[in-house]
This record gives sequence, structure tokens and C-alpha cells, in this order.
Amino acid sequence: MSRRNCGAPAPQFLDGTTGDRGMHGLGQIYIENFRACKRVLLALGDFTPLVGQNNVGKSTILDAIKLVLAPKAFAKSDATDPALPIVIAARIQGITPALIERIPAANHRAAIAPYCVDGVLWIRMVGTGAARPDKEVWEPQAGLNEHGVPLDWRDYPVGLPNAVSALLPEALHVQAMDDVQEDLGKGKAGSTIRGLLDEIMTPILEAHAEITHALQAVRGLLTANGEQRSPLLRTFDTSATTALGEFFPGLTLDMDVPSIDVKEFFKSGDLHVTDVVCGDRRRFDQVGSGAQRAIQMALIRLLADMRHGAGRGLGRRMLLVDEPELFLHPQGVRRLREALRTLSSEAFQVVFTTHSPLMVSRENAPDTVIVRRDAQDGAKVRVPLREAVSSAIGDGEAQARTLFELGNVADIYFSEKVIICEGKTDQRLLPLVYEKLRGNKPELDRICFVALGSCSSIPKGMAVLNAMGITTGAIADLDFAFTHARAGRDAWLNKDGDDLVSAKKVLARLQPEFGFDIGDNGLPTNKAAVRAAEAWSRFAGDVEGARIAAAVHGELRDRHMWTWPMGCIEDALDEPEKGEEAILRQEDRLRKFTSQQIHDELPGVRDCLDWVTAL
Repeated sequence: MSRRNCGAPAPQFLDGTTGDRGMHGLGQIYIENFRACKRVLLALGDFTPLVGQNNVGKSTILDAIKLVLAPKAFAKSDATDPALPIVIAARIQGITPALIERIPAANHRAAIAPYCVDGVLWIRMVGTGAARPDKEVWEPQAGLNEHGVPLDWRDYPVGLPNAVSALLPEALHVQAMDDVQEDLGKGKAGSTIRGLLDEIMTPILEAHAEITHALQAVRGLLTANGEQRSPLLRTFDTSATTALGEFFPGLTLDMDVPSIDVKEFFKSGDLHVTDVVCGDRRRFDQVGSGAQRAIQMALIRLLADMRHGAGRGLGRRMLLVDEPELFLHPQGVRRLREALRTLSSEAFQVVFTTHSPLMVSRENAPDTVIVRRDAQDGAKVRVPLREAVSSAIGDGEAQARTLFELGNVADIYFSEKVIICEGKTDQRLLPLVYEKLRGNKPELDRICFVALGSCSSIPKGMAVLNAMGITTGAIADLDFAFTHARAGRDAWLNKDGDDLVSAKKVLARLQPEFGFDIGDNGLPTNKAAVRAAEAWSRFAGDVEGARIAAAVHGELRDRHMWTWPMGCIEDALDEPEKGEEAILRQEDRLRKFTSQQIHDELPGVRDCLDWVTAL
């Protein structure tokens, strides 16, 4: 491949945005042979939630991001296969010539520029056991493999680590409170609280330069080589040296008081919590775990408020958070989610793990990454919604609509199987029947029923969820088999099939008897007093109509699509009406049913849920 400088146009992502997305940061992380991650390639955005069950590798991904930016020795237990090296590589993007010019040292600027291609720099660390890992950079002449990961590497040149640190300082990692005393109580350098306080204090120190000047004056008075050295200290130095000379001539003594840096001055401070009711004042490590976690998250919220609209410096820091929702009430979770989102639009790039649907919103759902664990391959990441929509749907307007519809359903990110329902009746009643038949709520079996509101959205929704690697099925009324199942370039059923011709003949024969309206396409409409849903029920109740309905039902089942062969779910439940009152009536009825009653009296619904289980 040709070698180009950082001034070339940035590459485009699947959503049409450019490679730097307006800010520099990590665009990809590649992890090999590191704990649960045998081989993982993960795209990162400004704000990336990681969701998945416990022990699938989410926290390992955060650790890998932190390590590649600040390499240190691996533990012997870190290698998935001890006989192989651990490899962590990162793609830094958005490195423009203007950004490089802002790196303070000229030799550091010169070190990074030759390794940028289209604004992209790849770095990696390779190591085994407790030895120091090798730090390497991509040789751009060698090109990339089929996954977009570099083929050849070389050792870091002098100055490159400093340049990388200037652009992406060491990540701030908020862990999942596994060692509260160490993280919160000590407030030591490198801990979460200390890192947050350092970030919060920076603008305060900048705003109060007089503190720095005062400490410089103190330094001049107290240090041995200070310009304004205290006369009393000079006298002590002279007297002590004279006394020492009587025993060991040729030696001198001086009193050197350690200089006080302004940051260290603030680091000596402590956080205290006061109960306004009883007046009890304690250090923050002496309150409950919930309050301690709230302090962490409150500092993140404060940091977001302080940074909002404050402009961006040279360095953009990674903020890595494990389970930010711990111990927070639902409204607090939502507030924290928005605080993290605000930070991601300012000086931070945010990646967090979560088990809470409240941390996934319509805005961040398209970039949420599902992490699963395979017995053979270890941790695996699924295609994010944004990329899946782009690859599964060609039409731009349909992409936007599908992103909106699926982005509203946070539960799909926490399920192994998603069942798309045409309407709310199926979505609300089928889980009730499932629980009666299986003795377990569907969500506990990682099954999610979602309603997209229209059967026209079903094919696109299924295509996207399949592209994400999620097992997907759909449930719709019988009319779907004769309308939307035959629409579009990739129609599921023949648009001019003999079954459709036969169905129209049956409908035409039944129309005079039941009084429904038939449109120009030969199918029922809602123009007459008898609605289209009832027309299809009459169709399914006819001998010839039932045969056709069973045939198309069987064809669509092969596509993970269930159409009610009797017309709709209301027909399967012997419910004569539609709407909210009918749903409430059926909910009360089904709660009183036993499993055996459902098995005997509602065979159509039972068969549907047997199909759901078998998917």
C-alpha cells in the first residue's frame, strides 16, 4: 500500500461519519490470549457501553484498554494459553497534522508523524509472564490483514511513548468496587477517587494562580538552594557544618525542607461526608458501600458539569467504568448515564460495562456492544446495532427508522433470543402464557418479546438482529403472509404465487356472506364495518382458506416467522375483541389458568410458544 501522511482524508465508517468523528481517540482494540479474550476485535466510539452476562470478558476488555495506553508486566495467570504471548493492539484515529503540532516537544512530534496513515496510528504491547512487555508501533508499509489489523510491527522509536501519552494519557479506570478500602479509603495516587479529584482540581488550580505563586515563595524560603533562603535556616546550615567539621572535616550539612507542589498540596486533602440530620461527619470510606459508590459517581457527574462547554485540550483521556449503576436508584442511573454521555462529548472517551437496561438509551443503543462467551472461542463481541443496520438495510430512510425502533428496546441487548411481535397484544400476553407453561418468566430464560408497532418493520428488524448475531423470531397476524411477506426485492414468499391467487378467490367467495371490503389488490381492507382482521379470521375458518393458511404458515416457519394460522392471537385465545380492554380481560383470565388448562384449551398459543422455545 502507498504510504500517506496524516493530512490525507480520514476513512469513513459504515454510518458515513469520518474516521476521527471530530475528536481523536481509540477506534479499535484487538486482544489476543488475554484471560477470557482468546481473539477479540472491538470497535470503540466516543461512548461505548459493553453489555453481557457475568464472567464473559467485559472487564477484561477494559483492562486491556488501560494496559495498552500504559503498558506494564502481565501476571502469569493473564495468558489464556501460557505457551503463547499476550497481544493487545489499539487503533488511535483522528490524529491530524494540527493535533501533532500541539504536542509540546519537537522530538516527540517527529517520532509520531511517520507512523500515521490517514490520521491513524496503531500501537501494541506483547508480553508473557512477569517480564516487561514489548511496546511496538505499526510499520505502515506492511499494510493490514483482512480484519484491518496491521501485519508488521517495530519497536517504539524514542519519543513515541511521550507523544502517545500527550494525546491519550493513562486511562482513568473506575472499577466495580471490589476493594473499597483501597480504592476509596486511601485516596492514594492511581486510585479512582484520586484520579477523579485530580481531574476536578485541574481547572481550580488554573483559576487560582496565586496558590502556585504562594507555594513557590514558600519553596524559595525553605529549600537549600532557594533564592530567598530563610536566614534562620542559613544560620542552622553554617552552625551545623561548623560542628560537624570538628569531627569530619570537609563535609557540610544543610536543612532541606521538601518542596511542596501545588498538586501534592491538594492531594493531602480528604473527602468527608456529613449527615445533615444528626451532624455526624466521617471520612468517605467510613460510610456504607452505596454511599461510597454514589460519591464516585457524583464526582463523575461534577466532572461532566465542569467540563461541559469548557473546550478541549490536547490530551483526551479514556474513562473506563465497571458497572456504574451499582447501588444507585433508577433515577440516579439515568442521571449518571447522561453525565457520562456529556463527558464523551468533551475531553473524555467513555467505555463502560453494565447489567442495567437503564444504562442503554435510544441515543447510545446503536453503539452498544454485546459481549458473550463461547466455551471454545472465549469472549466474543457481536456486531453493534449501527453497523448491523448499515449492512442489513440498503435504504437510508429505512435505516434511520429501524435504528429508532430497535434503539428504543433496551431489553434486546440483555437477551439471547428476541421475539418481534406485530403488536402489544402478543407482547403482553405471550410472556404470561410462557410463564404458566414453563414455570419461569421468559426474561429469566433470556427471551425478550418486543413490539415494533407495525408488521411492515418485521423483515428489516429480523435482518438487523440476525446481523448482530442474536437468535430472532417474529410473530404476526395471518395477513402478513399475503402482504408484507411478499413485498420488496427480497420477498419471503412469491409475489405472484398460486397460493396468493387461491387466497384471493376464497376471499372473494366469502365477501358477500360476511360483508367485509376487498381492495383493488383483492385483499381485505378496513373500510367496511367488518374489519380486515375479522375477514382473515373468516378466511382461516373456511376449509380451503385453512389449507392455504397452514401452507403459508409452514413456509414462513422456515424463516423463523410465526403467522397465526387461525387469523390472529385473539382468535387463538377465543377473544372476540381487540384493544386495551380485551388485553386486560385476557391478562386476568390467563393468570387464573393452570399449565394444563392452557395445554388443553389454548393449543394454538401452546404451539406458538413451543416454537419459540425450539428456535
